[in-house]
Amino acid sequence: MNVRTLAMPAISTARPALVESFTAVDVAFAPSVEEFTERYVRRERPVVVRGGIGDWPPTHKWTPAYLKATSGSRRVRVGVSTNGDYLDYAERLNVGVEPEVSFAKVIDDIFSPASPGEKRRLHQQSLETWPALHAESPPIPYVQRKVITKNIWMGSTGNVTKTHYDMEDNINVQLRGRKEIILFSSAQFEELYPRSAWDYKSNFSRVEIEAPDLSRYPRFSRATPMRAVIEPGDFIYIPIYWWHQFRTLEASLNVNFWWEPRTRQSMRRHGLRYWPRMARDGYLHRHVARTIRGSIESLFARQ
Repeated sequence: MNVRTLAMPAISTARPALVESFTAVDVAFAPSVEEFTERYVRRERPVVVRGGIGDWPPTHKWTPAYLKATSGSRRVRVGVSTNGDYLDYAERLNVGVEPEVSFAKVIDDIFSPASPGEKRRLHQQSLETWPALHAESPPIPYVQRKVITKNIWMGSTGNVTKTHYDMEDNINVQLRGRKEIILFSSAQFEELYPRSAWDYKSNFSRVEIEAPDLSRYPRFSRATPMRAVIEPGDFIYIPIYWWHQFRTLEASLNVNFWWEPRTRQSMRRHGLRYWPRMARDGYLHRHVARTIRGSIESLFARQ
């Protein structure tokens, strides 16, 4: 497998010295599934894969024009922001931040904006509810286990998804535009100061990683960031519980796959501290049932 650590392109945004000393994420060129699994998934190590999914239909088929033609009349809710920050924006206004519009309008507003100062984000739309696009986007061969959800995402230049971790392994495929990802190992749990287990977005960090207040969050000075930029046709593997922040460098279209975690992964403290939020939101029972089912299926698979 051809693996390189590439020099990262410079970014115009001024950054404190603390997050200027990034380690670049590995870039692997069309690895076999076996190599990808052994070198990265089993070690829970992030990687950008290039040249591995050239025959996957969305990479060449899902142009803005095609999406408008096939699904443009669909009504969707879209986030609106002036600074690209949707987490704080949603918390501040609480309601009314996601007007319902046609998918065609979202595409135009993101890829051909009339007002560049106003940003848009189509947030985590499950493709299972989009029959035509769902059929055209089967899991790529690198997905390791049963897919929990497959989503389409779309966002304006300058959007930021603040630092957080996910409850599952994640493959994020870049179809249009470019994105920057800053990552921190799951081992740096204390350094990233997670929110309260009962808070809105409890899996998000309290630290503004590009302007950290070290008087409030002194342990963050020990954090060691990694950085990657993904381009059309790339995907990034983000291991379960790894902290990550996305920044949209160009108007972007993505599809991501979250797959079912193993029981030993679900029982780590990162996962257990998410249970109060799942209980509050009414889906803890589904998570527990899925974990038990996965354990039973794995047991029988080994026999």
